[in-house]
Amino acid sequence: MLEDVKYLVLQGGGIRCAWQAGFVAALEGERPIRPYVISAVSASSAVACAMVCGRLEFAVNCFKAAIASNKGNIRLTRILRGDRIFPHAEIYRRALLQVFDQAALRKLYAGPDIQVLVTRTSAQLPRYPGLVIGLSLCAFPALRTRRGFRRLEAQFGFSREFIPVRNCATPAELADLVLASSCTPPFTPWYSLHGRPVLDGGLSESVPLGGLPQRQGKTLVLLTAKATALNRSPGIVYAEPSQDLRISSWDYTDAGKIDYLYALGKKDGSSFLKTTGMRETFING
Repeated sequence: MLEDVKYLVLQGGGIRCAWQAGFVAALEGERPIRPYVISAVSASSAVACAMVCGRLEFAVNCFKAAIASNKGNIRLTRILRGDRIFPHAEIYRRALLQVFDQAALRKLYAGPDIQVLVTRTSAQLPRYPGLVIGLSLCAFPALRTRRGFRRLEAQFGFSREFIPVRNCATPAELADLVLASSCTPPFTPWYSLHGRPVLDGGLSESVPLGGLPQRQGKTLVLLTAKATALNRSPGIVYAEPSQDLRISSWDYTDAGKIDYLYALGKKDGSSFLKTTGMRETFING
């Protein structure tokens, strides 16, 4: 049952994480879950924080409003003003700062331990080779599951790091952490966090089970894509969307897609609640 859930893991997925927001909203409306630890990556870290703050619907509305006036994912006219042609980072940060204020931080400090995953590159690796390698990993995610390519990652100095949300002293620092975990050039700038370069945490672990402590307890994992090979350990319950989410994670042009994802998540969450118990399986609404 939901009260037995000790750990929550959220896969990344950009705006597809609105499905997770809807799913959790459905659970919260019936039987709130109170995990000890939440492990998240990329945009799902914003969902985790909004859940703990009790601001899920508010967060969804803020992100919808933030992209409502966006005219395109690539805006060449911005070059004339010396701005980046990709508006995503500015929109993302603006929405985060609307959702999370100092009052929200106080709730985060008092809530579950939220661990946010970032991918670190070697400080010795020059920026642009590091960027090329990172983008190659984005373009060919299947390579990341191969043992040989894992050795290449180690050779190039890639590593994963989980950072507690409680380390953030201000809303701006929280926004920095979420954006660092989502760092995917060219959609975002090349970010550094605490003086060291970062890339999207999903490059090193798409489903961030590594952010959980080594202890026993029921774990609920919310995916944003149809699953392939996953950790089938006892005690892990996976839930995935009932429909293929054929939506680009960086499509900031249609607020209606967020409405669709959130509504689907609520539907699937309601179906999840109707199942008998919690099984180590996939729950398709």
